[in-house]
Parts: sequence; C-alpha cells; structure tokens
Amino acid sequence: MPVSGAYTDEAKRLKGEIKKKFKTQVALCQAIGAKDASYITAYVTGKNRIGNILREKLEAVGIDVNYILYGKKGTPELPPPPPDPALSVMLADCTQKIQQLQTAAIDMSKELLELNKLVDTIKKRVFTHSS
Repeated sequence: MPVSGAYTDEAKRLKGEIKKKFKTQVALCQAIGAKDASYITAYVTGKNRIGNILREKLEAVGIDVNYILYGKKGTPELPPPPPDPALSVMLADCTQKIQQLQTAAIDMSKELLELNKLVDTIKKRVFTHSS
C-alpha cells in the first residue's frame, strides 16, 4: 500500500513500529481487537491521523504513539511546574531542622566519646585498686 496522504511521516513511522513489534498489520489489528487489517489502512497510508481511540489501543499494546506522531521516542517532557512558595518555605524549614539535628547528633557523639573515656578511666582505677 503506498503512503501518500497528508500524514506520510506518521504513516511511515507507524508502519515501522508495526513491523518491529508485530511483523504484520493483521497481527497488530488482532492485538488491538480490530475485526480486520482495514481498520488501520487509513493510518498506514497517511490519509488519517491517529486519534484518541486508536492511540489508547496502540499504547495498550506497547506502541509509542508519541514517536509516531512527533518523531521523538518516549513521553514528551513537560516543563517543571512553577515553585509553590509555601513548599519553598517548608523546604527551607526542613533543611534548617535537619542541619540542627545533624549538629546536635555530632555534639552528642562527642559527649558520648568523652563519657566513654571517663568510664574507661573509672574502670582502670577501680580494678587497679581492688587487685
């Protein structure tokens, strides 16, 4: 079937994906529950563009529809959402609290080390005097 419609690039990519994943258009149509291969004829010839219904069916069987439509593999990258001022404040508060806790933990470790040294000193004196 020649590719000659308004959507020739999409049709070529669709044909390539079908060949790669299903080998034949008939196999793809069976996988998506279509009665026969004529279901996708308008799409593989470039006459029609993939709509929402076919898109869902193709994606359900592992076809990357974004690649077929836009020529890029994977999902399109969306711009990051604008920062929420309340979340920024919460993040700053959490970061500050973490730093305070880390400092407190370091101080406690130092105190424990000093306490262990003191216990060792006491043990040495107790055991040397009792012998």
